[in-house]
Amino acid sequence: MHVPRASIALAVALSIAACNRHEPVARSASVADAGAPGPSEPVAADAASPSPSPSPSPEDAGAPKSSAPGFEGGTIEGDGARIVIPEGAVAAPVAIKVTRVPDAELSSWPRGTALGFVFEPVAHRFHVPIKIELPHDDPSGEVMCEASGGERQLERFDTKPGPKPFRFYVVELPKRCAVYSLAHMKARKSSQEKADAIVTKQNASFKWESKGKVCDPHEFVRPNAGKDLREPAGLDGCPAGMAKIPGRAACVDRWEAHVVEVLEDGTEHTWSPYFNPAGVKIRAKSAPGAVPQGYISALQSAEACKAASKRLCKDDEWVAACKGAKGVQFPYGNAEKRGTCNDHRVAHPAMQYLESRDLSVFSKLEHPCINQISDSLLPAGSKKECKTSEAVFDMVGNLHEWSADPDGTFRGGYYVDTWLNGHGCDYVTTRHEARYWDYSTGFRCCADLASAK
Repeated sequence: MHVPRASIALAVALSIAACNRHEPVARSASVADAGAPGPSEPVAADAASPSPSPSPSPEDAGAPKSSAPGFEGGTIEGDGARIVIPEGAVAAPVAIKVTRVPDAELSSWPRGTALGFVFEPVAHRFHVPIKIELPHDDPSGEVMCEASGGERQLERFDTKPGPKPFRFYVVELPKRCAVYSLAHMKARKSSQEKADAIVTKQNASFKWESKGKVCDPHEFVRPNAGKDLREPAGLDGCPAGMAKIPGRAACVDRWEAHVVEVLEDGTEHTWSPYFNPAGVKIRAKSAPGAVPQGYISALQSAEACKAASKRLCKDDEWVAACKGAKGVQFPYGNAEKRGTCNDHRVAHPAMQYLESRDLSVFSKLEHPCINQISDSLLPAGSKKECKTSEAVFDMVGNLHEWSADPDGTFRGGYYVDTWLNGHGCDYVTTRHEARYWDYSTGFRCCADLASAK
């Protein structure tokens, strides 16, 4: 596979070889490693294979020992990665850390990066080689790493099928490593083409115009890119990002859902919460700080929940979750407190953005810029006091939330209106079909507690 050097942003200073074959040690000419193999002498990955270097045969850790005094060694694991430090590699205990980079932050990495890992402390030197293992499930993938020096290079790993990790040895801890996949690069390209098509179609249908510098409707904005949006641990035996519904054997998302696109290679990519995901495979997520998905129908919401092994909340489940164990009118209590939730915007956002009070604006509620103006949609959990006693946020205001009513029902109101169709947790709108969507429609998912894993 030929990859143009210009497209690779990582300076590779690691020599990587086949997983089940001999793997060379990545070395720096300035490093003198007592007992370590020379630059052209491989270290065997298989514990049963004899080492060709003067060092003793590798232990189960897969790297040679040294007679030099120092730390006894050990194994560091994190997010699927593994670092094996043999005895004598360091003179004293050192805090070594490996962390997987959230998918949303990989946009600045080389195109085709499916997994990214960062290491600390950067450029730490070892007396003997240490072993690094990175997970992968793509038999056509490669690894690129950035260290303090060295030339750029790519090494193809074992092409035999099976979930074997990348294995390689280094005497200097890299700054970061990317698991690169041609399939992922193609999937990202396909994803971008879909996004471009959606933007083009919506603009062709409605002939949107940009209003100054507030928003460009032709731009596919991804405000959740670069954020760490891992779902927090679930509460009371519920899945991640969820809490138990009082009196029910069910769980509810603690935050309004944002969605990710599931690419053709099975990996996830951020989606714009300002565009309808027509024809796109999406998965629901529940995490604080994410801009929740508006512009979505009940049918699409149900599919997103299903892809997350969840489902849309039943109507009565939603109400029970909103009122909490105390059965109150608002998530936070019986008395309404203005400003506690995002539910009292004065001006209608469509009229403000489109600069018109004509009723024709209500035929343009799909405009992607409506939720991008100031004092409109907020990231999930921004209103810290707008929560139930079970720590479920934003069930009143911010976005309408679809329930699993086949006739089309959404609840809770949104950032302009939480009183026209009921107050607080009793707010309900029933006059839209399940395929309807506009800027104000969002959702959250539920799951049966008995089936939660």
